[in-house]
Amino acid sequence: MLQPALSARLVDRPALIATLDAASAHEVVVVKAGPGWGKTTSVAAWAATRRACWLNAADAGTSLERLARGLVRALRQRLPRLPAELVTTTAQGADTVATLIRGLLDVHLDEPVVLVVDDAGVLPEGSGSARLIESLCLGGPELLSVVLLTRGELGFDPGPAVVLTGEGHSEDELAASVLAAEPEENRELLRAIATLGRVSTALCVALGFTDVRETLRGLARRGLLTGPDWSVPEPIAELVRRDTEDPEIRVKAAVFCERTGAHAEALRHLVAARKWDLVAQLLLRRDERIVAGGDTDAVLAALEQLEIDDSRLYLVWGFALQHKGDWLGSLHCYEQAGERTVRSSWRMGQLHALTGQTDKAVEVFERTVFDDVASLDEVRLLSLAVRWFRETGRHEKARELAGRCAEAARRCGGHSALAWSSRACGLLAGFDGDRAAFEMHYRQAVDRARRAGCRMLELTIRSERAWFLAGEAGPAQALAEIDEVLVLGRQAGLTGHEPDCLGIRALAAVRLGRFDEALRDAGQCPRHLVIRAEVHRRRGEPGQAQALLDEALALPGADPLVGATLARVVAAEDLDRARQLAEQAVATSQVLRLREVPALLARGWVAVLAGDRETARADAATARALAGRRGDKAGLADALQLAAATSADRKALLAEAVMVWRAADDPVGAATAELAVARLTGVDVAGFEKAVHAHGVRTDVSMADVLGAGAPRSARIVVRTLGGFQVLRDGVPVPSALWQSKKARDLLKILAGNSGRPVPRPQLVELLWPDDLSARTANRLSVLLSTLRTVLCVPGLPADAEPLVADRVTVSLDLSLVDLDVAAFLGAASTALVAHRRGDQAAMPLLIAADELYLGEFLAEEPYEQWAIQVREEVRGRYTAVLRALVQLVRDPDQRVGYLIRMLELDRYDEGAHVRLVRALRAAGRHGEARRRYQVYLEQMREIGVPPTEPDLFGSTPSDVLRAG
Repeated sequence: MLQPALSARLVDRPALIATLDAASAHEVVVVKAGPGWGKTTSVAAWAATRRACWLNAADAGTSLERLARGLVRALRQRLPRLPAELVTTTAQGADTVATLIRGLLDVHLDEPVVLVVDDAGVLPEGSGSARLIESLCLGGPELLSVVLLTRGELGFDPGPAVVLTGEGHSEDELAASVLAAEPEENRELLRAIATLGRVSTALCVALGFTDVRETLRGLARRGLLTGPDWSVPEPIAELVRRDTEDPEIRVKAAVFCERTGAHAEALRHLVAARKWDLVAQLLLRRDERIVAGGDTDAVLAALEQLEIDDSRLYLVWGFALQHKGDWLGSLHCYEQAGERTVRSSWRMGQLHALTGQTDKAVEVFERTVFDDVASLDEVRLLSLAVRWFRETGRHEKARELAGRCAEAARRCGGHSALAWSSRACGLLAGFDGDRAAFEMHYRQAVDRARRAGCRMLELTIRSERAWFLAGEAGPAQALAEIDEVLVLGRQAGLTGHEPDCLGIRALAAVRLGRFDEALRDAGQCPRHLVIRAEVHRRRGEPGQAQALLDEALALPGADPLVGATLARVVAAEDLDRARQLAEQAVATSQVLRLREVPALLARGWVAVLAGDRETARADAATARALAGRRGDKAGLADALQLAAATSADRKALLAEAVMVWRAADDPVGAATAELAVARLTGVDVAGFEKAVHAHGVRTDVSMADVLGAGAPRSARIVVRTLGGFQVLRDGVPVPSALWQSKKARDLLKILAGNSGRPVPRPQLVELLWPDDLSARTANRLSVLLSTLRTVLCVPGLPADAEPLVADRVTVSLDLSLVDLDVAAFLGAASTALVAHRRGDQAAMPLLIAADELYLGEFLAEEPYEQWAIQVREEVRGRYTAVLRALVQLVRDPDQRVGYLIRMLELDRYDEGAHVRLVRALRAAGRHGEARRRYQVYLEQMREIGVPPTEPDLFGSTPSDVLRAG
């Protein structure tokens, strides 16, 4: 007898399935329902996933022999070792046959089997076939369960059985029939478990249930519970939950959960019980543990339902928001708390420090009233304050606080307190450049945080360690560390530290010459302005770097690195300002004992451009010694380059710098130093310049660095507008004092934007003085033209040679005398694109030449002037077309990748470029990077609401790829 086939359109009835599971723990189950109710289909669906065999009583009719043979065939579905022919005669009656079957089952049955008898109600009362089934129900083997399906009353007595009725009854009533067989104490236990959702045996004991272990196992055997974490399956759970819930059950469960460290679960029970006073008390006691466990959302959800009548709850709220990354909301909550206890001080001070306001963090510390008894909160505050005071130049105070922290940790005890104390000692060692002590203390701090079971503290300490490594001694090590911190934080639900982690990643990427990664990780965060500026400085894009640094310089408590970097950027254009910035950076770094190497290097390079060889030589020597002691390979390499600028042994020093750059895993630094050597020796300069260009770095920009200091000079007038505005005469930047006014610069920029085309004087007047309608503007324009002639004057030009061409109607630049980069690029790009469209073989070298002429956006420092925007869009469009053509022509997958990345820097929503980049990376064998770029593509399309045209480049759906990373 085969089980009925299941329809492809079978309606899933999980509630009935669960009820059958529970009922089948009994020896006999009767499923009674009228025609059309679906009992056969439902039981067949249930039996299909169990060790069941199927007998249709209607097929046997009233014949005992036919029923017996059908029964054997059904049992052989699960017990194939049973003999095929059990009996040859039924003369001895049903009891004899039943005895034979029971005997064989006792021998062969070694695990539970369910026998389903369909249409059992058709067996006539008193017949041998009815007596056979009755005998199996009343005296069957222990491992045999019988399920009887019938439309009406049975013609035999099945004995003690669970009866599930369907005709006119709901599945809830079926479940109720199962529960009815259980004693009241069992139903009470089921009600408690269903209320709580999922419980342990220990929690059941704590709730007051006696002999619970055996009871739980029995309920599980009968299908009323699932384990090992006990829960009640539906519909049983739904049924028992309908009784009035006793909130005290949840309160008892919350007490047990808090005692066993399951604080978030305790909070869930109290919120469900609506015991708001107990919720508030638990949050005040355990908010840090709940947040550290990754349940910040549970804390915020509970607070939303509370009526805040205790100001300390605002500290809880602020702490949760801080670790969700909502720093503004967190600060608002801390201010509402109003108190100045040790706990509020470390939380608010930490938030101020995270937002770059270390001075405010110090003020918070100084207003704090300390308790007489040492506590973990005091240890934390002292440890955090060590960094605040150290970064604001109060070194002795920082050391005093580190000592107080160690003493408070000793008195307080516990791994968490000792971790904070070790962190403070490691921080001081890191600032002092003592690498061995730094590593020792931070290892101890991480180990103790792990022993304390505090993931949040571990992540904080590891992030700070990575920050030190990224800045000087080990950027590659910092990347590995911070990547693990990010993964662990996301797994724990802690995301408030991610902006700082991404900043550390960006800093490490800059030190490794991975500029695209650095810009991606730095994003638009104001705290990362100097990192983004350093990328543009190293790429030779002073205009973009200066714009970012000027913004950073206006922020309170600016890092000395801001002034040092800005000095190097503006030195070629404004030497006086560069000197002031560099001197201030050195002075500040010496007070803070922070950023001393970059400050000294900035002053030394500015001195090189100013011809002050003594200052440059002294700063190079000091920076070299400091960088060597700290293990700062990048600083050491740059110090060697600075020393080479003032040394007779220049070639050897530059060669050593190349080796140090390579040891620092910085290919850009190494390529730049090699180009400096080539320029010095005259060997394969073009080849080394090409190598530097391959990293996206300009080689013709005059800044305070190894290339700017040794750049070859020409006797032409050069006006640069791509990547930043600059005017050079004989290779030397025009002094800022010669301009006399900003309007003179603006006039030259407007003329440059027209690429030598004459501009009508009225148009110039309107652009320069849009709101001035007086007649004085004509005279003002004449004054500006006179100033500009002086700026563009180069000794030795013929008497009739005039770079600035002006008559009564128009003004223009003579591009035969002025080297204008935007005009050169647009012309070269047009020529190359025409050749490409014609299929000319010369297209490839022409396109490469045009690509090398593009050095950045047109006048990046003029983002809002309409005349500049128009030219900028024209240049960007032309350059995009050049890159697109190169992508089509180039065969090397890695080169194609480089061009596509630049296309996406111009337009991050260029879908075609995204798709081609993913394919190019796969062609180059860079599969991991291809998958990451594919994720970026999907995210960018989602940002602008455009469905991706290539949603399955990896043979997966977009959601699969996003989950895979």
